[in-house]
Amino acid sequence: MKAWLKRTYRETEWGGRVLFPLVRARDWLQGGGWRSDRSAIERQFARTFGYPLDWANPRTLNEKLNWMKLHVRDPLQKIAADKYAVRAHVAAKVGEKYLIPLIRKCDRAEEIRFAELPAAFVLKTNHGSGQNWIVRDQAREDERAVVRQFREWLATSHYATSREWPYKDMKPAVVIEELLLDEAGQIPSDFKFHCFGGKVAAIQVDLDREIAHRRNFYDLDWQLQPFIWTEWEGSKPSWPNGRAVARPAALEEMVRVAETLAADFPYARIDLFACGGKVYFGEITFYHGGAFERFDPPEFDRFFGDKLMLPSL
Repeated sequence: MKAWLKRTYRETEWGGRVLFPLVRARDWLQGGGWRSDRSAIERQFARTFGYPLDWANPRTLNEKLNWMKLHVRDPLQKIAADKYAVRAHVAAKVGEKYLIPLIRKCDRAEEIRFAELPAAFVLKTNHGSGQNWIVRDQAREDERAVVRQFREWLATSHYATSREWPYKDMKPAVVIEELLLDEAGQIPSDFKFHCFGGKVAAIQVDLDREIAHRRNFYDLDWQLQPFIWTEWEGSKPSWPNGRAVARPAALEEMVRVAETLAADFPYARIDLFACGGKVYFGEITFYHGGAFERFDPPEFDRFFGDKLMLPSL
């Protein structure tokens, strides 16, 4: 019976619709959705960092970001965190030329129809993290598998797992964009600009995602920084430092775009791509890694925490 229900949910449209509330309820229970935001954050914070979160006097960056989950209610964050709605915001702030060309938006997974799409494209959810599917050649992809996966992803709640307020009550959708490839035919490195008070303080470069994902941090002078900020598998970093990355030719333009988009927020991570001599917008994030990624050395958590000025309550 369990196998039949799982197969029905994944492989049929009516099954997805009928069983959707049950799947959400299951995820809510398993993910501790019944806990208060404060309780859930405290529990995960202590598990991740090994010490209790100091709500009264947060000092590290991760403490402050989690504090903001409970206390900051900026309506603009809801727009900026939505990977579809943010497009209009970005166009108004820096211009449409920075947007990856949009193919379409789908409110349901069943609206993904390969026959109506180009040979190559990228699909992603508007409300999640890491919910992307790269299609290099649709003739080699299983359309039904793609639809099944997005049916599952659309049923998830990023808010329920991380308690990031901007994602609360966000209506899920699928965003389909053109596929960007670099000169070597690979997914271009993305540059993530960590901004405090609208100014870039660190530049994160995620590279070789399709080979062996690595992550470097640079300053504005493009000097490699002596820390990592990553998820961990026990004592092993998931994304250690990688090969040296050349200073991008468009760095000054990317810094300008990032600081313009971050100007409205105490902290924001602005993700950009440099591809084919152009700069493209990726996304805006307010809680890097859900505010549950660890620094090594750990003192850099406090170093960047000093740069984040919390708003008054």
